[in-house]
Amino acid sequence: MKRNKAGQIGFYASAIAVVLGVSYLLLLVFHFSTEGFVNPTSGFVPLVGGMIMFLTVQVFVILFTAIHFVNDGDNKIFGALGISFIILCTVAVSINRFVQLTVIQQSLPAVPSDLTRFLPYGTGSVMYSLEWLGWGFFSSLAAVFVAPLFSSTPLNNTIRWLFILYAIFSFLGLIGFMTNNPIASIAFIAWGPILLVLSILLAFYFRNFNKQAT
Repeated sequence: MKRNKAGQIGFYASAIAVVLGVSYLLLLVFHFSTEGFVNPTSGFVPLVGGMIMFLTVQVFVILFTAIHFVNDGDNKIFGALGISFIILCTVAVSINRFVQLTVIQQSLPAVPSDLTRFLPYGTGSVMYSLEWLGWGFFSSLAAVFVAPLFSSTPLNNTIRWLFILYAIFSFLGLIGFMTNNPIASIAFIAWGPILLVLSILLAFYFRNFNKQAT
């Protein structure tokens, strides 16, 4: 893949990630303002949220691949490792969301007791644990490995440190989830505001790259 083509794909992937991220945050704001801080099991909120999240992780595979291909030199190994771990994240999250959009969605409005372990959210859910594995563990490693690819300019340095902050917050949240500690909630700072800002800055990063390539 030529570097300028990778830059174009990276820009569009970043833009799509921004749209999906804003849509998901608006959906959460609507839900929490009307229903409170509870995990919904039925209705359009979990349905739309599941679709958005399913699409988001696919976009991040494209985005991390573009990051890998626009970088030359010995550091490309970091990009390859980033792709590997974001793919693992995507697989884990996609399994949860696909089960949510098929098995769970088809069993509504009353979810049978034997399917409670397969709910996308909630204590005791195997699928929810799988989602934490994807976001908390695999995406944290992906962020750590691509962070060194960004340097030299203020924009690149900001992206690098945001990736590092993302990894720290996300992994600390995972530890909290594993130990049943309230610190688990810190992960949502990574998966919400930090990830959204990263997507916006990556769009500028790829736009600048495309200008230099032409």
